[in-house]
Parts: sequence; structure tokens; C-alpha cells
Amino acid sequence: MKDSIKLEAKERKITGKEVSSIREEGFIPSAIFGINGNKNISLDKKIFLKVFEKAKYTSVIELSAGDTKHNVLISEIQTHPVTNDVLTVTFHEISLKEKVNTNVPIELEGEAPAVKTYNGILVHSLQEIEISALPGNIPQSIVIDINKLEEIGDSILIKDISLPEGVELVSDDEETLELAIVTVAPPTEEVEEEAEEEVSPEDVEVINEKKEEESTED
Repeated sequence: MKDSIKLEAKERKITGKEVSSIREEGFIPSAIFGINGNKNISLDKKIFLKVFEKAKYTSVIELSAGDTKHNVLISEIQTHPVTNDVLTVTFHEISLKEKVNTNVPIELEGEAPAVKTYNGILVHSLQEIEISALPGNIPQSIVIDINKLEEIGDSILIKDISLPEGVELVSDDEETLELAIVTVAPPTEEVEEEAEEEVSPEDVEVINEKKEEESTED
């Protein structure tokens, strides 16, 4: 079980375009999609960013809003397209006793021998995987050891990974299990261009002299 992560919020009555005033005060207009109904809240921006660094999208947060507490996961963060500032956060309330489906990032660990030995190109084609688990068992990430990738063309497929206890794949059909997480592709072929023969200034002068002699003889 992960350590409890706590976050305090204020209930929010302001909605629509007026929420810009909340942002100006250093708060983030947000919402909880709850088991027994939804709730509009506002978060202290600095505090939320610290919590997000620890919780990401996979850790349960005990969110206090008014007189109630909610066990939630962060489901979406909207950011400004230019400044990347957080505009709003959406939380999804969960039951600690029921499994939830969520996407977990895949991290690569180690060094693929085929990259070092044969100049292979490491292609990380699957960045995350959807799993099902009790909220307290959701891993921060799935770590894949790539030290076994020894030859060009070697791959690690979904069916090759070992999930933590209590964690299952949401989809375990054959097509999904055969998806490649990471592959070593052959090096890019370099087109060898023939080097053009360089002409020195001296050669140019000799060529010009010969042309002048030939024109004189004519």
C-alpha cells in the first residue's frame, strides 16, 4: 500500500468565464466527478503542483473539500497551449475496495547490447499500458529491463512483461499480447556519395594557360 497523499481544496461556486479571477489569485478551478455526485472546487496552484509531482496519475489522493473527504485519482489536467500553465484539473472519485482501470507509464531500464554493439536504433513504441487493480496496488510505472535486447530485431512484447501482484491487463487478447513495447531496429543506411575530385587554384591556372596557348596558335 502506498503512503497516503493528501490535498486540501475549497468548494467553488464561481463558474464560467468568471473563473479567470480564481486563477489570478493563484488557484486552479477544478472538479471532482464523484460517486454520489460532482463538485466544483479550487486548488492552491503551488500546493497542487507539489502533490502532482508525487502522485502523478496513478496514486490515490485523499482530497478534502469542505466537510467531506474523497479518495480520488487525477484523470485530466488541462494546460495553456502557450505558457503550459495548469488551467483546470479533473479528479475521479474511487472506492478503495473496487478495482479501477487506468493507464500506467512504461519505463525502460538498462542498456540494450544491440544498440551498443551493432548501432541499432531503440524504438520505444508503447509508452503506457492499461491495467486493472485496486487503487492501493496501482504501480507508479511498469519498468522494463532492456538488457536482454542483444540482436537487431529483438523485441519485448506485452506478453513478456511481469506485472506486480494484484495487477492485471485490462485487455489480454492475443492481438494485444503480441504488441511490441520496445524493439531494436537496424541502423539507418548511409548513402555513400563519391567524393568529387577537388581542383586546386594551381590546376585552374594551368588549365587557363593551356586554353590561352591554344587560342594563340589558332
